[in-house]
Amino acid sequence: MKKLNLLFVFIVFAAAFTACKKKDCPAPTYPAEGLWVGKYGSGTATPTSGFSMVLEAGGKVTVADGDNVTSSSKAAGTWTVTGNVFKATYTYPASGGGTPSTYTIQANWSNNGKMTSGTWGSGTSPTGSGTWFMDRKN
Repeated sequence: MKKLNLLFVFIVFAAAFTACKKKDCPAPTYPAEGLWVGKYGSGTATPTSGFSMVLEAGGKVTVADGDNVTSSSKAAGTWTVTGNVFKATYTYPASGGGTPSTYTIQANWSNNGKMTSGTWGSGTSPTGSGTWFMDRKN
């Protein structure tokens, strides 16, 4: 038993001395799937309006026009990440006898839990209507 305790102490010390320093450790890797929350703006305005989405495995996206996916108007669509570019197209259902509204977004993607320099547009064009950004929440 004494040898087992000594072995345990040795392993703990070895782990402590081989652990990387905070500045030398690699950044955590975040998958795309999950809840994302951010802001969007129209035209050249600074993004200030709430915007959120849930990315699911297999390329399904639910987008909300507010900070909270459960209590905001929702749209459904698809998403992809190709290299360092995130892209999604989604459609809000028709309301009040109108026609459905489709939007396309794209942003710089990295696995650090952020989407930056996003643009959005009507229909299948990801540009022309404004900018956005998001952070991964879970």
